[in-house]
Order: sequence, then structure tokens, then C-alpha cells
Amino acid sequence: MHNLYTTRHYSGAAAAYHRSEMEEKVFNYLSMQFSFTGTNFRTPEKLIMEVWFSPSDLGINQMPKNTLPVEDYLLRTLSPAINALSESYVNDKKESREKCSFDSQTASEIFINRNGVYYSADWEKFCLKININIALINNTFVNGKSSFRAVKELLETIHNGITSFNKTECRRSIDTFEKQQYIRKYLRENNYVSFVANGSILPRLNGTSSPMNHAISFQSPPGLETNIFLPDGSIIKGMGVKKGVTVITGGGYSGKSTLLDAIEMGIYNHIPGDGREFVITDSRALKIYAEDGRPVMNLDMSPFYKYFPNEADVKSFSTHHASGSVSQAANIIEAVYAGTKLLLIDEDKSATNFMIRDKNMRLVVEKEPIIPFTDRIKELSEKQEVSTILVIGGSSEYLSYADTVILMEDYTTRDITAFVKTLSLSETENSIDEAAWTKRRRYAPIKTDKQFIYFRTVAAENQKKIILDEYSADITLLTSFISGEQLNHLAAIMEKLIGGKDPVHTDMMGFVNDVLRNNTTWQQEFSMSVNFKAERWFEDIRAIDVFCAISRLRGIEFL
Repeated sequence: MHNLYTTRHYSGAAAAYHRSEMEEKVFNYLSMQFSFTGTNFRTPEKLIMEVWFSPSDLGINQMPKNTLPVEDYLLRTLSPAINALSESYVNDKKESREKCSFDSQTASEIFINRNGVYYSADWEKFCLKININIALINNTFVNGKSSFRAVKELLETIHNGITSFNKTECRRSIDTFEKQQYIRKYLRENNYVSFVANGSILPRLNGTSSPMNHAISFQSPPGLETNIFLPDGSIIKGMGVKKGVTVITGGGYSGKSTLLDAIEMGIYNHIPGDGREFVITDSRALKIYAEDGRPVMNLDMSPFYKYFPNEADVKSFSTHHASGSVSQAANIIEAVYAGTKLLLIDEDKSATNFMIRDKNMRLVVEKEPIIPFTDRIKELSEKQEVSTILVIGGSSEYLSYADTVILMEDYTTRDITAFVKTLSLSETENSIDEAAWTKRRRYAPIKTDKQFIYFRTVAAENQKKIILDEYSADITLLTSFISGEQLNHLAAIMEKLIGGKDPVHTDMMGFVNDVLRNNTTWQQEFSMSVNFKAERWFEDIRAIDVFCAISRLRGIEFL
């Protein structure tokens, strides 16, 4: 490890991972290679350390086609020991800059691309990234002896994790992930929007993402049970939710919202043992809330509003503080534009006057600007191919529109679709025209003489707020964001989008997709502003979530 090093030149495909025509000192220790990269000239002791090793070091002879489950399991195996080692270096008697510390990205309960570890097919090696703070003397000079010892111990900790790698558990992760991918393919090809496997544990421990102990496992109603024949010859059984309108109903504390929450999190693949491994949902699904106070800028609200008071333009409506009904309508309109194929709605978190208006209220209140969601739900399904799953407990209004009705009782499910059809229900008659759903959305950047907008501050303030200078986006109710690392990625992507060159003529959703598509190497090296205030760990995000976050950015204007 001392002065022995090789010089690595990056070119060709490898240049996508590192700065072009760059030389880096790469050290060798045990079976690993490692190198260091600076993060900021103001804090030269803060480094990113890359540790490289081969699949053969893990006992893996052949990598799977999709390397994500191996990367995930590797990070899940190595990061606890690395972070525990860092804790052992804590010395309350010294300044923080006078002691070494390490930080390895941690893994949650889902399979997702992370920049803390990745596999390079070009080099046929894994790269583990670690944030490392080198010890200083009097906050000025590098403490070489202390730093040398710490890096050596860090490398030995990593090597111990590599040599004790559990191939059996890793294989279990690979098998689970490959089955999940097959189920997603099956759903797409057979007109399903979601699948909940029998035996799934849907409830979570309070305040955690872990499965609840002794919870009632899920069992599909016989009429909705679907058999999926997997490539390995096994069969997985569970409830298949077809495209269309599905209503989940039942009494209080019956498990309605728990089922909907599990379906929402089915946009992600879950690790073995999570309880929701085989709860699989269309990856474009979006949960819709009434969101009092969110900004709405230049949005065509005509699908759900006939007019607004004070002669506000319904075709280009703006407000800095939307009501519950306006915000929920805006959320749906934006979701349809962004390409969702499944809306998830819970009546407890919705605006009642937007969701329903029964026959009697239509007679009593003749002059009503709101077109309720009941009047558009079938149009969305049949014309826009946007399905809806609703949790309804206090009104029968949606039963007449439902293709499937599921009754929840004490966390058990019953298919009551046939029974509902025997009831004297009728859809409320309406004579509204088909909506002109937003097909294109462009934003207007700040007027400036500069070639591009340069943000002084780009930050994820917490897990609910993104800040770009004086602009901010509250994303509390974009519940598909489940980690701070996703928000870090979001903040960096938003900086690229909002600060890009002349995006005024660009279709917004196409622009988002292009940025994500052209940024496929973000795991290896993420280009960011020197003033980026977020932590440097990132997790993958969906284009639809990026668009919805931008739509909530205060201060921005759309055309």
C-alpha cells in the first residue's frame, strides 16, 4: 500500500465514468485497488475513496444480466461494518477535523440503483464509493500517520466483508429480483396494473418500513386470484388488479389504506424478507392527494373546472395557494400529462367537493364550477387508459363506476363486485364534453443576460423540501419519494433542468426524460454545481416524480 501504485488512463467507454483524458493514481492492497478524488478545494481533507474488486473475489463466477440485486446485496453487506468502524474513531476530546471518519451509503428495503456501489461491465469490477474525512493536525496539516492507519483498517474491513460474502443470500436476492421483473412483464402483457401475492405481509411496524410482527398475511379473494407461472417452473398466486376502476371499501381500521399504501410502494422492487416482495404495481402509478397551499402555474384546469370567480382564465390558471379541490384537480391533470397509467386515491386525503357531488346536491347547487372526479373517471379509463384504484368508506357514489369492488374486513379481502351490481345504483347523468387533457407543458426560465442560470444554492433542505436559490418546492405529498438520497438526486436533476439553456421551447416531460436518459452514468460520477448543498449519496428517481416536483416549484412559470 505504501508507494506502490499504477496509473490508470480512462478512455473509450470508461471515459463516461470519469473525466476525459484524466490520470489517476490507483493503489493496490490485498486483492483490491483504490483511489481518491477530492470534493472541494476549500476542504481538501474531504475525499471520495473508490475501492475496486472483481466478482471472483466474491466467489461469483458469472454475473446476472441485471447486476442491480448483486450491487444492492453487496452494499447491504459492507456498509454496516464500514459505518461501525467510523463510529469507533469518534473522539469527543478532539475537533471533528482532527479525526478520521468514513461514510458508506446504506441500503433500504428496496432494490434501487445507488451511486454508493456499481458494477462496471467494461472493467468487470465492482466499485465501492466511500466518503472519507482525513485527519488533520490543528485543523491545518494532514495527520499522515493517523490517516494511513485508518485507511489501512478501512481496507481490511472491506476485504473481510468481501471474503465472507454470502453467495447463497446473494443468489436469493437475484432470484427474487428476477421474479419481480418477470411479474412486471406479465402484468404489462395481461392488462393488469397491480398484483398482491398471497402470503404478503402488508402492515408495517409503527414508524418503520419493516413488516409488522404477527400481522395477518394477505390472501386474494378467489374471484380475483391470478396464477403466474414463473420461468423456474414455480407458480406464484395472488390478487391481480385489472385495468379500469377498482374500489376498495370497508369499515374503519379494516386495512383499506394499508392495502393502498402497499400497492403504491409496489412501484419499487422489495428485498427478500420485506413482506412486500411480490406486491408489484405499474411503475408509472402515482398517489393523488388534496394538497392545500401548493402553487399552480399556468395550468389548463378545464377538465375539472367550468370557470373560476373573478374571471380567472380556466385554460391558464395560476395561484400561489391552491385550495384542496384545485390542488387535487391540478395533481391529476399533471399526472396524466406526465404519463401515469394508474391513479391511487384515498378519500380520507381528498377534497370531498372534488371527489363527489350526489344527485341531491346537483339539484340544490345548480351553479357549481367544479366538475367532480366521478364525471371524469370513466373517461380517464376508457379514453386516456389511466386506471384508478380508490379507497372509499363513506359514500356509495363510486360503486356504480367500479369495474371491481373489494371489501376489506379485519385485513381480509372479499370480491363483492357481483353483489354491488345487484344494488340499485346508477351513474349520475352529466352532459359534459370530453376533456382537453394537457398534452404539452413548457416552462419559462428567468430572464437573464447570462448564457445559463447559475444557482448559488442547490439543496435538499430535508426530506420534504428542495431549494434552488429563492425557489423552493414542498414535496411532502409526493409520497413516492422515500429517501433523502432520492431528494439529493432530484435537487441535482432540477438544477440541470431549471438552469439549462433555453428550455422555453422544450416540451417539459420530454426534457425530463432526456436528462434522465442522457445521465445514465450518474452512479459513477455525478456532475454538479460547486455550491450543491446536498449530501453526495444518490438513489434513482422516476421521470414522473421529477416533473411533479418541478410543477410545485414556487417562482417558476409555465407556458
